[in-house]
Amino acid sequence: MVEKIKTLEELATVLDKELKNKQGSIMVYLDGVPKISHTNDIIGNCLQEWLPARFIDLGLDLEPNTHTQEFPDFIAHFDNYTIPMDIKCWNYDRSPAFDIANFDSFYKETYEKPDKLLGKYLVLGYSPNKHGFLIKYVGLKSLWELMGPGKNYPIKLQVKRGNPYAIRPINIKNYSKGFDNIYSLLQAVRDTRKLFSSPLIDELPPDKWYTDIVNGLKDNPLAKIENIDLK
Repeated sequence: MVEKIKTLEELATVLDKELKNKQGSIMVYLDGVPKISHTNDIIGNCLQEWLPARFIDLGLDLEPNTHTQEFPDFIAHFDNYTIPMDIKCWNYDRSPAFDIANFDSFYKETYEKPDKLLGKYLVLGYSPNKHGFLIKYVGLKSLWELMGPGKNYPIKLQVKRGNPYAIRPINIKNYSKGFDNIYSLLQAVRDTRKLFSSPLIDELPPDKWYTDIVNGLKDNPLAKIENIDLK
C-alpha cells in the first residue's frame, strides 16, 4: 500500500527525485507506423495529463476543479486542510509561455475566494530532444514566487488592445526574482488595476480590494497552516 503524501512539499520532493533528468517520449501511431512527437504543446499537455495520475499513485487525494476555465486546476485534500493546486509545464530551453490567469478573472476571483492566493504551483520544465524530451526542472512555487514585476507594469502582464489580458510568470530558468511575499504581489496587482479603465474599478475599487483581502487573510486558516507571514 502506498504511504499517503502529507504535504505538497513532500510531493514535489518525491517527483524531483523520480523525474529530474529522466527521459520521456510520446509516440504517435498512424497505420501502425510509430513516430516520436517533439511538439511543445503535445509534450506539455501530455505531462499535465500524466502528472495527476501519478499523484494518485503516490496517495494524493486530488479533486479536479469543476470550473475548467478558472484557476487552479485541482484541490489537494489532506487530513486537516485543503489547498488549491495548479500544474504548469514549459519548454526549459525557452522562456515560460504559459499564463497564470486572466487578469480580470484573477482580480475578481481572488477577492471572492482568497484561498486561491495561497495555492501552490507544481512547475515542470522539459527539454525536447530527438528521443522525446528530458525533464530538467521540478519545483513547487507559491503564487508570489511565480509572479513578478514586468518591464512596463507592476506585474508581468500581457496587454491586448490597451486592456490587461494575461498574467505571465517570471523566467524561472534564469532565476528571475518574483515578489518577496504575498503583500508585494497584492500591492502590484492593485497598482496594475489602477492603470487600466474598467467597470471593475467602480465595482471593486483597487484600494478596497487590497485592504479587504489583507484583512481577510489574517484570519485565514490555510495561511496559518502554510505558515505564511501575515502582518
